[in-house]
Amino acid sequence: MRQQRGHGERPGSREGHIRLPDGRTLAYAEYGDPAGRPVLGCHGSPSSRLERHVEDPEDYRRWGVRFVVPDRPGFGCSDPQPGRRVVDWPADVARLTDHLGIDEFAVLSLSGGAAYALACASAFGSRVRGVGILGGAPPPDVPWPWPQWVPRRLRAAAHRPSPAAALLRPAFAPMAVRPAAIPRYLQARLNPADRRVIGRPTVRRILAETFTEGLRNGAAPLAEDRALLFRPWGFPLTAVRQHVHIWHGTQDWQVPVGLGRVLAAMLPACTPHWLAGEGHFAVFDHAAEVYGALVA
Repeated sequence: MRQQRGHGERPGSREGHIRLPDGRTLAYAEYGDPAGRPVLGCHGSPSSRLERHVEDPEDYRRWGVRFVVPDRPGFGCSDPQPGRRVVDWPADVARLTDHLGIDEFAVLSLSGGAAYALACASAFGSRVRGVGILGGAPPPDVPWPWPQWVPRRLRAAAHRPSPAAALLRPAFAPMAVRPAAIPRYLQARLNPADRRVIGRPTVRRILAETFTEGLRNGAAPLAEDRALLFRPWGFPLTAVRQHVHIWHGTQDWQVPVGLGRVLAAMLPACTPHWLAGEGHFAVFDHAAEVYGALVA
């Protein structure tokens, strides 16, 4: 494997990529203190290595955190991985963390990254010291209380075997045309708490950048990523032996809090934090609490 530093790095971040044994490129970004306590970010869907949960990236350094976020296959600058499964993700993470000299670490996910964070917790055992889930949903082992805005035909398609990603792709295609506009779209359709958070210029810029980077290869990676979340993840949640913290806004209209409650009930050891009246992007107001719990 080889590592190259990215060009045109953004203020507060260090970017690079490694070559995996099968020839794929895995891109990543780091924030904070290089000697700090590592936290691996499992980004949302769509999103990318540019996802962060603070408006000022220097907060990571002040908290003594080394935040590392890799692009999942097909997103951003990471190559696609045909036929991948959720349970395959820890193998890529193992190569990255070994290359970066990281032994023990915490994992943190936002939204669609929950499956991947829990897969890492299951696969790495004691190497993963803490687990945080922000607005996450459970695996499809239980019936999903679908949000009403999801069309019925997509609800049915998501659970079908192989054609699911192809069927979902047209639904996500408009997002890939103008990904920088996604924050304004979300601001218009989400609850008042999310509208307030996304209304802050820095938050809106962070989201616009990470969505734009995540969708640089079009809608296909997003469709595949979403389809995988509706199939068996390849490991039982009982295999997650670490203590898991869940933060979920009670007014999350993107991933309803009912999904978070189901996930919390399925985990062997879990502390849920139900954020009253808050929404999907509540982490921007609770980042100090979240990271403090993970690196304690």
